[in-house]
Amino acid sequence: MPGVNLHRETKGRELLVCRKCGTRFPEGKATQDGWYYRCPEDGCDAEGIGEGLRRLRADEA
Repeated sequence: MPGVNLHRETKGRELLVCRKCGTRFPEGKATQDGWYYRCPEDGCDAEGIGEGLRRLRADEA
């Protein structure tokens, strides 16, 4: 089943940006389980895709 490993292969490859501190980082640094996201910067408490974090578009990266 080729689609089964799709999430594993792409995890950590998309870039995210913190809406609070402005830090850019790979998705894999912001999550342990693929469901809960938090800014990896010390002292920053931003969390959640769409709330505290957002995905960078290809033209922003």
